[in-house]
Amino acid sequence: MAEIIMQQTRLFLISFGYGVILGIWYDIFRALRKSVEHRNKAVHMEDILFCFSGAAGLFLLFQICNQGRIRFYVLLGMEAGLILYFFLLSPLLCKVLCFIVRKLLGCFRLVGKGISCPVKLIVNSFSKSLKKTMRTVRIIKSKK
Repeated sequence: MAEIIMQQTRLFLISFGYGVILGIWYDIFRALRKSVEHRNKAVHMEDILFCFSGAAGLFLLFQICNQGRIRFYVLLGMEAGLILYFFLLSPLLCKVLCFIVRKLLGCFRLVGKGISCPVKLIVNSFSKSLKKTMRTVRIIKSKK
């Protein structure tokens, strides 16, 4: 009997941890929304991605830890983890994640500018050469 209670307690704590992980996963989406301007369709797609990934994780949790049996205390543990996370850790972690996302976006912009400058030079020189060639072709056609 004590072994069953220990297994259920372990599963409750695992589901509590999964609730915290879901909270962190949602805060990543929130940090992206705060750092990058989104349209409604993009927000809806992010929400769908979050829901499907959260449901897949919960399905795997039930399959791996409980042979696919849905237990009320597992859902309760997950909800307790989410609530505790959002009230205690989320405000701080959301600020940290927003800072990280902004810095990463800044790095991506710098890399993008570093890549786009040589590409612009190549395209501009190619277009100038192409314009000169077109001008030459027009001159030759007009002389005929």
